[in-house]
Amino acid sequence: MTRFVAAVIATTMLSGPALAQHGDAHAGPTMNYYRVDASLATGGHLTDGGLEALVADGVTVVIDLRDKPPEGYGERLAAEGIEWISVPVAWRSPEVGDFEAFREAMKQHDGAYVLVQCQANYRASAFTYMYRTFEADVPEAEARKAMNVIWEPEGTWAEFIDEVRATYETK
Repeated sequence: MTRFVAAVIATTMLSGPALAQHGDAHAGPTMNYYRVDASLATGGHLTDGGLEALVADGVTVVIDLRDKPPEGYGERLAAEGIEWISVPVAWRSPEVGDFEAFREAMKQHDGAYVLVQCQANYRASAFTYMYRTFEADVPEAEARKAMNVIWEPEGTWAEFIDEVRATYETK
């Protein structure tokens, strides 16, 4: 084994599952797939064989945040025994009400194995970060670390997260 290959393997092992999952954006069942814990994952659009992989992994609910999901997507999931919940979130203009709808869907499926999905796992990872931080009492740094494996929100999305945070801090 070359030193380079050994170094890559060691780095991957030391960096934990996040790096291994995110090394190739299309390596998992979805684009930018990230397994948060035993009953929660985030991801973008399905990759080849992705639906079969989700079924094999035991996903029972998909909360889809795309404002324009593929036609017939819910039926495809239902045919595999997966419940599909559409919570449309406009990429350029997310709203606190979108998060509230997502929050309710998550609470209704507590204990289920949920995939939070969007096009590229940006909306999904941001909403999951906010849910874990504001609703599930996960330490902010831990929740942010999981989101930042995928991306670091800026502009509209950083402002949106701050708006949701301000809403929850006043409750």
